[in-house]
Amino acid sequence: MITITVERILHDSGIRVALKFPFEKVLNEKVKSLPGARWSRRLNCWHIPDTPDVISMLLKNFRPYAYIDYTAFRKTNFINRHPGDSGTEKVIRKVSGQPFSIPPEFTETASQHKSRESVHHNFKNALIRSDGEDTSQVCTFLPPTPGTKPRFSEKNTSLKDIVLSQASHADIDKFRKRLEARRFPENTVRTYTMMMETFLKFVFPREAVDCNADDLQQMVNDYILPKGLSYSYQNQLISAVKKFYLLVCNDVIDPGEFVRPRVRHRLPNVLSKEEVRRILSAPMNEKHRLLLSIIYGCGLRRSEAIMLELGDIDRDRLLLNIRQSKGYKDRIVPISPKLIEMIDSYLKRYKPKTYLFEGQIKGNPYSATSLEKIFGMACAQAAIRKKITLHGLRHSYATHLLEAGTDLRYIQELLGHKSSRTTEIYTHVTEKSLQKIRSPFDDL
Repeated sequence: MITITVERILHDSGIRVALKFPFEKVLNEKVKSLPGARWSRRLNCWHIPDTPDVISMLLKNFRPYAYIDYTAFRKTNFINRHPGDSGTEKVIRKVSGQPFSIPPEFTETASQHKSRESVHHNFKNALIRSDGEDTSQVCTFLPPTPGTKPRFSEKNTSLKDIVLSQASHADIDKFRKRLEARRFPENTVRTYTMMMETFLKFVFPREAVDCNADDLQQMVNDYILPKGLSYSYQNQLISAVKKFYLLVCNDVIDPGEFVRPRVRHRLPNVLSKEEVRRILSAPMNEKHRLLLSIIYGCGLRRSEAIMLELGDIDRDRLLLNIRQSKGYKDRIVPISPKLIEMIDSYLKRYKPKTYLFEGQIKGNPYSATSLEKIFGMACAQAAIRKKITLHGLRHSYATHLLEAGTDLRYIQELLGHKSSRTTEIYTHVTEKSLQKIRSPFDDL
């Protein structure tokens, strides 16, 4: 049975519900007929409006044809489970302030869930190219024989078709709740739970309590490295698994047994002042220019810029208040009088309601993805050939301050770094001392 993965996404038109599944003609036509269904070529999936009864509607329409996996969709902050007489669960959710519930006829007992899980281990993964041609291949997950480790087929390039057991879902829910109880940031909770779900799918059908450090090493060797996944992905996976075994299964395995990859030391890509000027002078509207200008002029992170509120600007003292940024820390940074003038001009024209930079919906912050696109277009128009991201503006701010003679301790405070070692990386890219070094080539 094909699995449809349901999750919320932030699309150009606002919050939507993405439906991700291997291509199948009948199922594709059925999804196309849903109210408000649209295809995204960029995301390579269908998406529908986020309504209070969206899960009930999907279960009603697709239960005979596919399994609906809404693990990523649900927000556990608003889940209450009430065990019934027959072992079923009634799930009550609240989305955007509106509660909705899953009808009892769509719930299933633990025995039914387990029975459905064990029916198939071979999944057909049909890929559809951008030109519309359908190409299919069989993705096989080979279950282990007793006493052996699971064998991960080289043909299986995705784990999305594997349906976890009820015990695994319970472990992930427990992990999420314990992260939230410790006030981990929302992005960290989402990343860690997704990573742990990927790990449990790799070791399927075994449970977390049956695994050890060798399984994580096997996943690195058989899944991460062959797929060419990044160093940061591998590091995040190890962080998630270590945290899971520390908080959920600390009596099963010592988290210290999971070994991280060798540390990479990379220097940040930095723009010159002339390159920054060209980027900020590129053709763009007033809001976009102000957004990039504040990020560079105050050394802000992307999330800090889009979460700025109208009351965070102290015009009398020429200061900008950054509230509850990375690590739940507040800080203040100086803001240029030129930026204050740009902000006042911008406010007269755009009239934001809550946040300084709002998206298409009043009162909602600007999209982080859209901000990255704006920077990419500005770099293209400014003919910047360096491999640079939006965060490079923050790196450039710190480097230019250091080249101007600002003490490293002050730069650490302005950037909100917890450790001075993080700030010291900019000493390796500053031109102040490097330009004084004479190359021996000049003496030839």
